[in-house]
Amino acid sequence: MWKNRRRIVALLGGAATLLLPFLEIRGRSAVRFDLPTLSLHLFGAVVPIDEFYLVLLGALFLVALTLWVTVVFGRLWCGWLCPQTVIGEIGEWIASALPPGCRSGGKSAVLLPFSAVVSLSLLWYIVPPEEATRNLLRSPILLGFFLAQWGVIFIMVAVVGTRFCKTVCPYAMLQNVLTDRETLAVAYDPARPECLRCDRCTLVCPVGIDIRKGSQRECIACAACIDACREVTSRRNVASFISYRGTVLRGKAYLFAGGCLATALVLLAAIWSRPDVRFAVQWEGTAGTPRGNVYRYSVRNDSDR
Repeated sequence: MWKNRRRIVALLGGAATLLLPFLEIRGRSAVRFDLPTLSLHLFGAVVPIDEFYLVLLGALFLVALTLWVTVVFGRLWCGWLCPQTVIGEIGEWIASALPPGCRSGGKSAVLLPFSAVVSLSLLWYIVPPEEATRNLLRSPILLGFFLAQWGVIFIMVAVVGTRFCKTVCPYAMLQNVLTDRETLAVAYDPARPECLRCDRCTLVCPVGIDIRKGSQRECIACAACIDACREVTSRRNVASFISYRGTVLRGKAYLFAGGCLATALVLLAAIWSRPDVRFAVQWEGTAGTPRGNVYRYSVRNDSDR
């Protein structure tokens, strides 16, 4: 079932997000923005904040990657990896194991500590994990950030939920511009009029849409309706009416993939070709100095040595 595959992907993505700050390369975190030095640690490379062109190239790469993923896979990100969806579904998954009388408030009870873990993991991308955990209750700034993130995350996943996906999510609005008929999406087969009208697809949909009415912006491609339809139709030896449809390998996909790859190569080349030592000379002028011209020079070591 797609539900099990989606949960495996979500758990792997969540585990990678939680464990990545603990991965060290050359004695530094694999991915972390170091506040004291205002530099980005990225898999062994150290990028100072004043090297803005690298930040610009990184932003261009993320834009190119987003465009490619959207054109080819549609809203697959929303249903499979988006934290808004994943955290909420994990809460429902754990709450479903509780006794029936406790399930109504069980999701919120599960999401409250889970949101705290997510908030703490976000701090690890700014402050080293050991330091963040040790100083969390000692530093008012760290504690303030932690509590603010905790509150926002809990409200987003436990209170707002999928209403965010249906109304103000900017990625959903981007879909209307970039997707076409060949973009991968969950779709109902209109050529088959013998739908059983059990309405299971509508009941299990997390955003409350009816996939039988055609493509809709609110759909997050989670495939819950596919599993529900397949469960009902399999009992009657009928093929499912709903499935993933689209063409992944096509010209438009190759075009966007090429742009994404080119941007990534330029970014990597710019990072790894940076000089280890920077030497700068600045003329200070001659006024009020008996020695004539005055120059100021600076040497900065950008290497690990």
